[in-house]
Amino acid sequence: MRVLITGATGFLGRYVVAAAVRRGHSVTALVRPSRELPESFFPVGVAIARGDVRNAECLPAALQNRAGLQSIDAVIHLAACVVGDDESQFANTVVGTENLLAAMCLQQVTRLVHCSTFSVYDWQQSGRQLDEQSALESDLYARDGYAISKTWQERLVRRTADEHGWQLTVLRPGFIWGAGNELIAGIGQSVGRWHIVIGGRRRLPLTYVENCADSFVTALETPAACGQTYNVVDTDTVTAWQFMGECLQAGAAVGRRLYLPYWLGIGVAQLANWTSRWLFGPTGKLPGLLVPIKFRARFRPLEFPNGKIREELGWHPKWNFRSAWQRVRSGEALALLTAEPNSQMPQAEREDSLV
Repeated sequence: MRVLITGATGFLGRYVVAAAVRRGHSVTALVRPSRELPESFFPVGVAIARGDVRNAECLPAALQNRAGLQSIDAVIHLAACVVGDDESQFANTVVGTENLLAAMCLQQVTRLVHCSTFSVYDWQQSGRQLDEQSALESDLYARDGYAISKTWQERLVRRTADEHGWQLTVLRPGFIWGAGNELIAGIGQSVGRWHIVIGGRRRLPLTYVENCADSFVTALETPAACGQTYNVVDTDTVTAWQFMGECLQAGAAVGRRLYLPYWLGIGVAQLANWTSRWLFGPTGKLPGLLVPIKFRARFRPLEFPNGKIREELGWHPKWNFRSAWQRVRSGEALALLTAEPNSQMPQAEREDSLV
């Protein structure tokens, strides 16, 4: 299949490119014109289309294959802005997606695998577990810029796909971790050498980056994925306290862990919120950690089943938590990003228990 991948130079994007190449797809990576890449940044055979989703004029050409004769068959859309203020995140993520969708309409590309996020969910309204049937955020503008922009991005993708009868699959990964991105936001808050772990026994909705990348290629290849939404979470039950301990052992962080019960943390956030409103009214500003709705969206203890993607797509996390950390420590995962398409992958340890 001829596939264009946006956000190809990002943390997840490089692994999705490598996974698609290993499985025999013809991959074009969309790369910003100003981005300088070493020759071995992508595996051999990956075509690079220079362009930016914020520039609508360059995208139709990117949806042509390297010979410019046949259109791309499908798009994996990973690009999103995660830095800057709320307004710039919204403009870059949503406007960029509008441009991409318009180019797909022009080139009649009708297959799209879109990367969403757990941030679109309403964590307060969820019962004991968060799954694909959980309610989406009802008080969106109380959330941060990332949640707002990703929610509008997903709405736009769904509306366009419905209008044009596209084959759309939406994947919502949990916290994506891997080499260079070990300290995820869901653990807690670091202050110097002290790492405050909020709700130490709380399970994290983790997905190791190689497993997550594999889920995108699996969704691309599986006809049953069309029209569906899947949460992407690995099978292992890993607590926040355990994950922080692994980060310290691996040298991804230096210092010591401190435990803060979730009930105490949310209580402090509620008290700070009430005090701010009393003193400053609705215009008072607080750090995100002290805003109850944002605190819940990072730290609320829930279960995160992955049964739907396993049962419908046959996706199984290839690397369990133990073997994933071994790959991070040894550098095997990074080496695989530039491996030859036909290189042999080592046998993975498989975790077969259901969440």
